[in-house]
Amino acid sequence: MASRGPMALLLVARRGLHHHTPLKTVLRATPARRARCPPVTRASYGLWGGVAALVGGGVASLAGGVAADLPSVAMVVAEADTLYDQMKYDEIYTLLSSFKGLKSDEVLWRLGRATYERAKAAATEEERRRLFREALDHVEAALAINAENFAVHKWMSILIDYVYAAEGTKARISKSYVVKEHMIKACQLNPGDATSRYLLGYWFFSFANVPWYQRKIASVVFTTPPSGTFEEALENFLLAEKLEPNFYRRNLLMIGKSYLNLGKKAEAKDYLQRTVSYPGKTKDDQEAAEEAESLLKGL
Repeated sequence: MASRGPMALLLVARRGLHHHTPLKTVLRATPARRARCPPVTRASYGLWGGVAALVGGGVASLAGGVAADLPSVAMVVAEADTLYDQMKYDEIYTLLSSFKGLKSDEVLWRLGRATYERAKAAATEEERRRLFREALDHVEAALAINAENFAVHKWMSILIDYVYAAEGTKARISKSYVVKEHMIKACQLNPGDATSRYLLGYWFFSFANVPWYQRKIASVVFTTPPSGTFEEALENFLLAEKLEPNFYRRNLLMIGKSYLNLGKKAEAKDYLQRTVSYPGKTKDDQEAAEEAESLLKGL
């Protein structure tokens, strides 16, 4: 997911192709046949507040991130994004696993994303942890290929947090600065991506709102423990909203919660009401609406 959501990203990807060759044809094709595929133009592209339900990734990074056969990568990416919009994560995993040999960051971070989605649906905690670790491995491989792909940094921040959160509070806090660095890098590489700004805002909010016992752990792990303020969180949430109004229900919720923590009840009420009225469809949207309704009752 970049700043315009999965469907918009899919349309960007498809506009980058003169023709859309069905991927089942590509899968059967020999390298020579794939090389004759129509030319393409370069596309212009949980734990962090449920953001992985939102993040489609970075089709706009395709222009700078393809280090393999461009037509093949472009078609694979388009097909994967179509399947992602349809929430067919197992199919994406099977598809992209077949193309790991292309050594493309665009393929690998999407494989990491699909693996992450499979982890969320895992039947056991052991399987869940294994898949989160595998997902991070794929995105780390993408980073080794192209360190200038904002979507790679976005998913690095999400997956590092998930992997180390599973190991406990101390392990998670120990990676907090690394997570923040990847978020900042994603924002620098694509200043127009609203979800990267949301992630950074949530990082600041989390440390502004951290319980005392976690502060104590952080002071043991770091000489200068990570910290954040509600002002910093609000600044990033509002910037995300400015970049793309109403792009994510939970961003509206977090603006409301930030205002609430700053004692600005009128502004908080406005955004919480907008959260409730947002036309959401996902479980994440539903949970955000329920939290907003609960907070409104206290105002």
